[in-house]
Order: sequence, then C-alpha cells, then structure tokens
Amino acid sequence: MTNDNSFALHVLKNRCTGCGFCAGSCAYNAIRLNECPEIDPFACRLCGSCVQACPSEALQMDVSVSCAVSGPRPGNVWVLAEVDGQSLAPVTRELLGKAAALSEKREREVEAVLVGTGVSRLADELIAYGAGKVHLVDKPGLDSFLEEDHARVVVELVKELHPEILLVGATMRGRGLSARIAAMLHTGLTADCTDLDIDLSTGLLLQVRPAFGGNLMAAIRTPEHRPQMASVRPGVMKALEADFSRNGEVVRHDLPEFGNDTRIRLVRESVEPACADTLDGSRIVVGVGRGVKDKETVERISRWAARIGAVVAGSRAAVEAGLIDARMQIGQTGHTISPDLYIAIGISGQIQHTAGISGARKILAVNPDRAAPIFNVADYGWAVPVEEALSGLMGED
Repeated sequence: MTNDNSFALHVLKNRCTGCGFCAGSCAYNAIRLNECPEIDPFACRLCGSCVQACPSEALQMDVSVSCAVSGPRPGNVWVLAEVDGQSLAPVTRELLGKAAALSEKREREVEAVLVGTGVSRLADELIAYGAGKVHLVDKPGLDSFLEEDHARVVVELVKELHPEILLVGATMRGRGLSARIAAMLHTGLTADCTDLDIDLSTGLLLQVRPAFGGNLMAAIRTPEHRPQMASVRPGVMKALEADFSRNGEVVRHDLPEFGNDTRIRLVRESVEPACADTLDGSRIVVGVGRGVKDKETVERISRWAARIGAVVAGSRAAVEAGLIDARMQIGQTGHTISPDLYIAIGISGQIQHTAGISGARKILAVNPDRAAPIFNVADYGWAVPVEEALSGLMGED
C-alpha cells in the first residue's frame, strides 16, 4: 500500500473526509480504508473510477508519473500458451524464445500460462522451451475455446500475480483474446508486433510494429499501465532449442469460484481444414505478386512449386487480382513467415509485403525491374520477365 507521490494516483490527506466512496467504486479492490485511503499499486489499474467518485476531490491522478511495478514484487515476463489441437501452437515456442531474451535484459523470470482441459501434459514442453514456471489452469469446461471464459481465467491470474509483461500470439484466437484481456485489465495492447525489445534507460517494453500503412516501423511503449501487453505475429520470433532436462515449476491454480459464462451456450463445434496447403512450417515458399499477370502463369508456378516441395502464396496485390486465395496472403495484413527459402516472383517489395518475410533465411527475387525494392532485401536477384524465368526454372525451351 502507498500514499506517496511516486505512484500516479495519490491521496490529498487534507481534503479526505473518510467517506469511503473511493473504495466502494474500485472494481479491483485496490483501495483500503484506514485513516485515509491506502492504494495498492500492484492491484490498481489507474482506471480513474475512484477519482470520479470522490466528492471532496481528495484523489488525484498524474499520468505523467510512471506506475511501473517496483519494490518487493517485481513482475515477470509471461507468455500465454496457445493449444492447437493436442499440441502447443508454434507461436508459443517462438514467444518463449523472445521472452527469454527480454527477461535477461530486465533480470526477470519467464513464466507461461496454460489454460484448458486435459492440458497438463504440455507443461513440461513449455519448460523445455524456456519457461521457468508454468501457471496451469486445467479445469472441466475449458476444453472448447470460448474467448470470454479463457479471458476471465487469465485476468484473474494477472490480478493475483502482477506480471510486468504479457505476450500473446497474434493468431486467429490470440488477436481477439488479447484485446479482451487488455480491456478487462484497463491496460494497453500493441497488436501484430514484428519485434520486441527493452529500453535499457527506462526498462519499458518496446513494442515494434508497422505503422502508417506500413511506411515506417513504430516503437510503442506502455509507461503507465501494467501488464505491458503485446501480440506477436507467428513466424517472426525464433524459438529456443527444446531442452527437456531443464528444471521448472508447475503451479496449479484451482480457481474454485470460476464458472463458465452463462450467457454463452456452445451448440456445435467442428474442425475443418482452412486450405489444402499451409504456410506454417513450410521450408520453401513461392510468393506471387502483381507482376504475374494471369491464372495460367500461376498454375505453371504451382506445378513447378509442387516439384520442389514448395507452397504457393502471394502478395496483397495478387490476392486482390484473384490470383491467390486470401488465406495465403503474406505481408502486413496477412501471414508472417520464416521459411528456409522464399522465392518472390513478380513482387515489387513494398514494406507492407517485406514485413511478412523478414524471418526468411534466404530470399530469391524474380522481377524485370532492376530498381524494384525487393532486391534491397533479397539475397539473390534475377532481373528477367516472369515468363522467361519460369521457362528456365522448369527446364522449358
């Protein structure tokens, strides 16, 4: 508890009448009444409800003061694990790798949150990929992914344990779940990050993502609220090598008062493949761009890609032209990939697209325009028309 001015919210004792309206208005039980209200900086979310409720204006909030958690309980770096079927989603392993780098700079520990039914078996895998501690909530009723239920579980753990940073995968599930969690915690969220770092001068998380239509990269900070939350695109970060000899702690949380959201009733659940091909884990990806003019050429590219074991995807321009399925779009508004080899055919290389291929180990670009931006990021370039390149690649005369 604190009443000093080091925290953004403080009490003016000479104005306080002890009416208790502030404590009654706090949804986070962050205010305790003695002679004057005492504020728990670990529980307070700086929502401002108490300031508005106080009739004597004895509570004031200065948002210029950082409320970074400090003192006897420094928060750790959390990764929200995502379960894909019977296994961990690849993005979870990637986030654990990045969390390890962040925690080293902040001298914090890496912890994972695992929520579901029958998911206990995955705790050891989380430890093998870098988690020092796993917060496990394995309860009946959490087997199906209902965003409302999973969000309430995570929020309850966050309020109890006060992490400094919470990382979530920017997947189909993670995008909505992270937004709901941030709203419930009254904290900030930077979505679809492509990089994360620590500002060594302030200790704040730098959440890097494309901005202004992808024309620049913005580094976003969350100075006044905790936890600092970011969702990260799959395929951007590098996972650590699994070490199943690592020691870690599994903490089971019973949450006896938790119940499923009664407003929601699951009628039916089915799993269907989204597409015949998948970009996740593909070692070779062939990207089709605006320079590919028709579907016949795309079919030729697809036949050649099948011969070399590659998956065909495309830029936004190719998707809008009807050449590539929207589910196979790469770039700022599509997938982020990290294959061993990315072959860009007829792609100009604007930042909106290159933001999605920064993790590729090698990039081969085919484009007749020698000044195309794609050549600035490519390891190998071939400045020839697409049709000529295809003839050479396919061994045609």
